[in-house]
Amino acid sequence: MPQAFLPSSLPSANTQAPMTTESTAEPGREKVLLTLTGSAFAIERVIHELYRVGFAEVREWSKPVPTGKVNEVMRVLTRYVIIE
Repeated sequence: MPQAFLPSSLPSANTQAPMTTESTAEPGREKVLLTLTGSAFAIERVIHELYRVGFAEVREWSKPVPTGKVNEVMRVLTRYVIIE
Protein backbone atom coordinates (compact mmCIF):
# COMPACT_ATOMS: atom_id res chain seq x y z
CA MET A 1 0.00 0.00 0.00
CA PRO A 2 1.44 3.42 -0.89
CA GLN A 3 2.07 5.90 1.88
CA ALA A 4 -0.54 8.63 2.11
CA PHE A 5 1.79 11.07 3.83
CA LEU A 6 5.52 11.45 3.48
CA PRO A 7 7.66 12.71 6.35
CA SER A 8 8.78 16.27 5.87
CA SER A 9 12.39 17.27 6.30
CA LEU A 10 12.71 20.39 8.39
CA PRO A 11 15.17 23.03 7.17
CA SER A 12 18.28 23.60 9.26
CA ALA A 13 18.71 26.84 11.20
CA ASN A 14 20.95 28.28 8.46
CA THR A 15 18.59 27.68 5.55
CA GLN A 16 15.26 29.23 4.86
CA ALA A 17 12.37 27.26 3.39
CA PRO A 18 10.76 29.04 0.46
CA MET A 19 7.29 30.38 1.14
CA THR A 20 4.71 29.11 -1.30
CA THR A 21 1.10 30.11 -1.53
CA GLU A 22 -1.50 28.21 -3.42
CA SER A 23 -3.41 30.35 -5.84
CA THR A 24 -7.18 30.25 -5.76
CA ALA A 25 -9.48 30.15 -8.75
CA GLU A 26 -10.63 33.71 -8.11
CA PRO A 27 -9.18 36.67 -6.22
CA GLY A 28 -10.86 37.24 -2.89
CA ARG A 29 -11.38 33.55 -2.17
CA GLU A 30 -9.47 31.47 0.35
CA LYS A 31 -9.22 27.69 0.51
CA VAL A 32 -10.25 25.96 3.76
CA LEU A 33 -9.75 22.25 4.48
CA LEU A 34 -12.07 20.49 6.91
CA THR A 35 -10.67 17.22 8.23
CA LEU A 36 -12.42 14.34 9.99
CA THR A 37 -10.37 11.69 11.73
CA GLY A 38 -11.73 8.57 13.42
CA SER A 39 -13.16 5.17 12.62
CA ALA A 40 -14.60 4.74 9.13
CA PHE A 41 -18.05 4.11 10.61
CA ALA A 42 -18.03 7.23 12.81
CA ILE A 43 -16.76 9.47 10.02
CA GLU A 44 -19.40 8.17 7.62
CA ARG A 45 -22.05 8.97 10.20
CA VAL A 46 -20.82 12.53 10.67
CA ILE A 47 -20.61 13.10 6.91
CA HIS A 48 -24.22 11.96 6.51
CA GLU A 49 -25.34 14.17 9.42
CA LEU A 50 -23.62 17.15 7.78
CA TYR A 51 -25.41 16.29 4.53
CA ARG A 52 -28.80 16.17 6.30
CA VAL A 53 -28.34 19.71 7.65
CA GLY A 54 -27.27 20.97 4.21
CA PHE A 55 -23.58 21.53 4.95
CA ALA A 56 -21.99 19.39 2.21
CA GLU A 57 -22.80 16.68 -0.28
CA VAL A 58 -21.49 13.24 0.68
CA ARG A 59 -19.60 12.99 -2.64
CA GLU A 60 -17.65 16.19 -1.90
CA TRP A 61 -15.56 14.47 0.81
CA SER A 62 -12.34 12.70 -0.13
CA LYS A 63 -12.05 8.93 -0.04
CA PRO A 64 -10.92 7.49 3.32
CA VAL A 65 -7.14 7.68 3.83
CA PRO A 66 -5.46 5.52 6.50
CA THR A 67 -3.74 7.55 9.21
CA GLY A 68 -1.35 4.82 10.31
CA LYS A 69 -3.25 4.21 13.54
CA VAL A 70 -5.31 1.05 13.97
CA ASN A 71 -8.92 1.46 12.75
CA GLU A 72 -8.43 5.16 12.00
CA VAL A 73 -8.95 6.98 8.72
CA MET A 74 -9.13 10.58 7.60
CA ARG A 75 -11.45 12.31 5.12
CA VAL A 76 -11.11 15.88 3.88
CA LEU A 77 -13.53 18.43 2.47
CA THR A 78 -12.25 21.45 0.56
CA ARG A 79 -14.27 24.64 0.72
CA TYR A 80 -13.62 28.16 -0.51
CA VAL A 81 -14.68 31.24 1.44
CA ILE A 82 -14.96 34.79 0.22
CA ILE A 83 -12.46 37.14 1.85
CA GLU A 84 -13.42 40.80 1.79
